[in-house]
Amino acid sequence: MSKRLCCLFGNGVEEIELIIPVDILLRCGIDVSLISAHGDVGVSGAHNIKLVADTTIDKVAVSNFDGLILPGGPGSFSLKDDGAVLNLVRSFHEADKLMCAICAAPLILQNAGVLENVNYCAHPCTHDILTNVDKNERVVVDHHFITAKGPGAAAEFAFAIIGYLHGESMASKIKKDLFF
Repeated sequence: MSKRLCCLFGNGVEEIELIIPVDILLRCGIDVSLISAHGDVGVSGAHNIKLVADTTIDKVAVSNFDGLILPGGPGSFSLKDDGAVLNLVRSFHEADKLMCAICAAPLILQNAGVLENVNYCAHPCTHDILTNVDKNERVVVDHHFITAKGPGAAAEFAFAIIGYLHGESMASKIKKDLFF
């Protein structure tokens, strides 16, 4: 059965951290739904690339997904204080679903209160705000959490998600297919 992931993002999302992981995940058969954190499916990325989500946060049922992806970027600084976003993150965590965040998006996880006793990494711009962040690793997998440092680790982030959901042999196959 195909795995389904919810990719939640808003205005100011780092486009690389959205597009690269989603593209790589789709290549191995993981279904990814693009979810706007705003009331409209139209989202403007950090570099003014116009993006269109499949639906909006108010229409998401956690039970329909195996996990959550939070791409980062400057938009994470506003999403970390958005009640609907924090409630959705908590719901995924309480259901013991896969939790993935890259760049500044671990700020959202921290504000949702789900990072206690979790090893994770994040973009250096967040190190003064986050507690117990690993400042050296590019990608960290700990229990049902996968985090990555920033845009340059977007592909590695996707391969870690594939490894978690489908095993390292599938991740290696996709890496080989992409000449990574």
